[in-house]
Parts: sequence; structure tokens; C-alpha cells
Amino acid sequence: MDHSLISVRYAKALFSLSQEKGIVEKVYTDIQILMDQCSKTESFNELLKSPVVTPFEKKKAFNSIFEKYIHQITLQFLHVIIDNKREELLEDIGRNYIDFYKEQIGLKTATLYTAFPLTEDYIVKVKELLEKELKTKIELNVSIREHLIGGFILMVDGKMMDASIFNKLKKLKSKLLS
Repeated sequence: MDHSLISVRYAKALFSLSQEKGIVEKVYTDIQILMDQCSKTESFNELLKSPVVTPFEKKKAFNSIFEKYIHQITLQFLHVIIDNKREELLEDIGRNYIDFYKEQIGLKTATLYTAFPLTEDYIVKVKELLEKELKTKIELNVSIREHLIGGFILMVDGKMMDASIFNKLKKLKSKLLS
């Protein structure tokens, strides 16, 4: 079976359970904690994916690491993943859960690429403008891309608005060469 389908099924099961228990927001926070550990801690990934460490030892380690920080339902869900030998899918399951959560609350993710860092005030204003124009909540990620020279690239829902100087120079070059 396709791993992506399996990840979606696990995420959907966790999302349904968290809805039933009224803890969707808490589990979302828990998933963010787990995803953060996956992306930043090499030893966490080694423990998670090691065939040498028994499922019992993994569950015991996760209990001692996360017991005070994540909801019991999330911890039990981790145990199910370990028991079913699906540890390698944890990040995909987490991403799918986050997608379900964002869809439920009507949150869209936008990415703003700029040539230089923006002030926090400017980022807040851009976010507010996007929310007003798109009539939805926005999670705004900002990324620095120095090659843009100036201006910005905005991506929302797979759509791109390129107002960078780099793009304008590229178009000018194309016109001059044709």
C-alpha cells in the first residue's frame, strides 16, 4: 500500500478522535512539538527509526520525554504508530494532521519571499492585508531570497505573484534578446 495513503489514514483517525474528544487544538500543538523534534533532533529520529530499539523501549522513551508535554491521546497514538511499525511515517502523518486542522479552521498558508529581512510590523501589515483581500485566516511564512534583488514573491494556494526586481530584469533581458 502507498505510504502517503497510510499516512493520511492515520492522520484522519487521529483528527477524528481529537474532534470527538474536543482536543483538536491541543493535538495540533502536540503534533507541532513532535514535528519540531523530528526536524531538529537527530537522536530523536535515530530512536524513532532504529530497528534495534524494541517497541517497548521506544514507548518507554517517548513516555519519559513527552508525558508532561503532550496530551495522553497523542501519546497513545504514538504507541499505536510504534506497535504497527509505522514510525517512519510520523512526519507525514503530522503534516497531514496539520492540513486537516488548517482546513477545518479555514487557515491558508502564504509564503512571502523577499530580498531582505522585513520588520515585524511590516509582516503583520502584510498578513492583515492578505486576510482582508482573501477573506480568510492566513499563516504567513517569510523567507529571504537575496537573488530577488528587491521586491517580493508571494505564494498562496499554489498561485504565485512575482513582483521581484529579478523577475523584471529577466523579462527585460528576454525582450531585448528577442
